[in-house]
Amino acid sequence: MPEARLFSPRIRVIMQPEGEAEPKPIDVQTTNADLVLWDRTRVTHKWPKFDDAPFLWLTFLSWAALRRNGEIPLDVKYEAFEKRTLSIENIDEDDNEADPTQ
Repeated sequence: MPEARLFSPRIRVIMQPEGEAEPKPIDVQTTNADLVLWDRTRVTHKWPKFDDAPFLWLTFLSWAALRRNGEIPLDVKYEAFEKRTLSIENIDEDDNEADPTQ
C-alpha cells in the first residue's frame, strides 16, 4: 500500500480590495482542517476532484484558511470570495521549481 502524504499548500491570494485601496498579496498556510472542509464541500456540491479543477481547489482552500485565520470574516460566503479573487498561486510549487533537489 502506498504511503499517504498530507499536502497542505501555502497559497498567495490577491483579492479586489474594498474602495480605492491597492490590491495586496496575502500568504496563507492551509491545514488539514481546510482540506477536510474541501472534501466535505466537494461531495455536497458535486464538484470535481482537486486535480480536475486545481483553481477551484486552491481558491476554496485559500477561502477556508483565510476565514480560519481571521483574515476574512466568517460570514463571507465562498462564492463572494471567489468573485473578489484576482489571483491565486500555490507558493509551494514555486519553491519546488526553484530547487530541483526537492
